[in-house]
Amino acid sequence: MADYPPGYPSRLRLLVASALALATPVVAGAAVSTVLAPPGVGEYLAVVLFLALALLAELKPVPLEEDDLSTVSLAFVFILAGVILFGWEYGVLIAFLSALAAQTIERKPLIRTAFNTAVYSLSAFAAALPLLVFGDVAEHDPLAITLYALAGGAAFVAVNFTYISLAISFDQKTPALPLLQQEVRLVGPAFTIQAFLAALAAALWSTDARLLVLMAGPLFTVTLYQRSSLASRRAMRDAHTDSLTRLGNNRAYELGLAKAFAHAAENGSELSLCLVDVDDFKQINDTYGHPSGDAALVEVADLLAAEIDRADVFRVGGDEFAVALACGEDEARRYVEGLYRRVSGARFAHDGAVTVSVGLAVYPHHAADVESLEGSADRALYFAKRDGKNRLRCYGPAIAELHSPDELERRVERQARLRAAENLIRVVDVKDEYTGAHSERVALLVAAIARKLELDEEHVEQLKLAGRLHDLGKIAIPDRVLQKPGPLAPHEEAQLANHPELGAALLDGMDIRPVDVWIRHHHEHWDGSGYPLGLAGEAIPFGSRVILVADAYDAITTERSYRAASTPEAAIEELRRNTGVQFDPDVVAALEMHLEESGVIEREKLAEVVPLRRMVA
Repeated sequence: MADYPPGYPSRLRLLVASALALATPVVAGAAVSTVLAPPGVGEYLAVVLFLALALLAELKPVPLEEDDLSTVSLAFVFILAGVILFGWEYGVLIAFLSALAAQTIERKPLIRTAFNTAVYSLSAFAAALPLLVFGDVAEHDPLAITLYALAGGAAFVAVNFTYISLAISFDQKTPALPLLQQEVRLVGPAFTIQAFLAALAAALWSTDARLLVLMAGPLFTVTLYQRSSLASRRAMRDAHTDSLTRLGNNRAYELGLAKAFAHAAENGSELSLCLVDVDDFKQINDTYGHPSGDAALVEVADLLAAEIDRADVFRVGGDEFAVALACGEDEARRYVEGLYRRVSGARFAHDGAVTVSVGLAVYPHHAADVESLEGSADRALYFAKRDGKNRLRCYGPAIAELHSPDELERRVERQARLRAAENLIRVVDVKDEYTGAHSERVALLVAAIARKLELDEEHVEQLKLAGRLHDLGKIAIPDRVLQKPGPLAPHEEAQLANHPELGAALLDGMDIRPVDVWIRHHHEHWDGSGYPLGLAGEAIPFGSRVILVADAYDAITTERSYRAASTPEAAIEELRRNTGVQFDPDVVAALEMHLEESGVIEREKLAEVVPLRRMVA
């Protein structure tokens, strides 16, 4: 039976009205028929007994799933048996009265009570159609009784499932056919078993009414088995589920990864393993308290599982997660890029920032077995954490090499300087909320563009850092200018135009070239009309050209207080119009290719694409 919230859609109201309109004459006809031809005392008591058994079964439905929302009532056994033994009138009345009484006792909403009672009555009438068409069944013919039970049960189920599926479909605005198919798959077998039990009940009653007591055994067995099976599934679920996030736990991860790996190996396909670690999680617990830390983990778990297909997500440690994706490196990177967008745009309960580091390894390219795949992903995660956090590292030759102590020390020092630089952008976030979210989106875009231009991973990461820091100079711009809800005055525009050089100056001495150079020139235009130096064409540092395109695209597609956001297709058309004037044609084409492959833009909505030439930094 279905439960509906207040404010029913019009189609649902019409469905309820149709059920009531059809059921009313059926129930009224059954009642009139029994009045005009009243049963004898024995038959009357028999009908009352079947009604009582149906009501008892209706009040104690058998659960089918762990959520306790999917149940099946054994009342179907006594309704169907009542139809076979006493005729359609009594079957309809047993269904009507048992459903009405059960709904009333449980204090269900009036409209739900009316709808479910009407559907039950119509279903019982449908179950009697084989009898009405072919005549009454021979009382002592078990085969005939069984055939009538199966045919009547099928008719009952067809009417009942159709109405319930349509009701859910209209209420939740989802297609009805998949719901009907799911209902048949989930509950169909249980109703098939009950149809045989109904035949057994009718056959026993026809032989000797006292034999009906033997039905207690099969009914009790079915109920006990279903509840035992449910308890077993719940125990299995709890043993493999993390109690906080409701993701699979470490045990489920081991089994799930082994299964996914075996499938990939058997089919010659790829398997990507992402190990995800929440950065500085101890600091969240220490600063905001453990309840806030737990809430952050739940939110991260939800973000990991969002917009994901062909993947399994697990919590494998305190602040550690694992994602197994049935895909190669490129698709796995797109998943991680989406994850970073979701995390950067999320509002966490403690009202603070949360970042994650990700280590990625792919079978069969980086590992030949499960253990080495985990080891490769774990090593990549280690490098992501050591290289500044809040970043993705994919296992490769650079990670596989054993670095000398001097080189390790140099990398650690450089990454410490990079972390210090990234921390500065948080000050800008406080001054201008848009800038922080914008910079993170630009960082992801420049990384995607760089990969389309086939740059090596070191350049990709440098560009991503530059994208994240490109607006660092806004730290020195007055708040009234950054937060002004409208066009800037000429002197305010002049102030804002200083931010690329201010940002580069703040990075001076950190030894992070060419990041600081790219930031200084990220407003230079291809035709030389930009600032600060009016560089043109190939004289503009390559990274600056990439940042400019990503910066412009995100600005055009983001809603501001003084203008609405444009569509991705409109943004690409705007970039194209300014290609060769403001933007590097190769970079615009690379962005377009990335957006198309990611499903953000549709090719048919655009004019002929600008040809892409491969570039090197």
